Amino acid sequence: MVQRTTTERVAELDAVFDRRFNARVRSDLTSDVLDELLRNPLGPHTDTASRVRRALGSMTITGKQLILSLGPDGPWAIGVVTVGAPGNLVVDTDAHHSYEDAMRVIFANRAAQFAGPVGTEGTSHGN
Repeated sequence: MVQRTTTERVAELDAVFDRRFNARVRSDLTSDVLDELLRNPLGPHTDTASRVRRALGSMTITGKQLILSLGPDGPWAIGVVTVGAPGNLVVDTDAHHSYEDAMRVIFANRAAQFAGPVGTEGTSHGN
């Protein structure tokens, strides 16, 4: 019988938790929830939409999109954290006239990155 170390057991439990958490978020990430987030990005949101928003916001920092102000009250740009780029940030050339519009773009991009095309509930995605 092979004995596992505590570190191996913790890693195993982390993997189980991540797999279950990601499965739940994928099942919660329906087209209705995404529509709710896109309609009113600042909230208030239903419990399900809030859970999805928190999950999308907790993705790893590399590749994460951030909203940057190009002036005192906009316009707004989206930057992507890119290790190795000057300042570790690549700023998109598209300007958004409102903070909410920039949030909508990020919600849609993160949802696609996390779970693939939204509206395919019940399908399995590898993450």
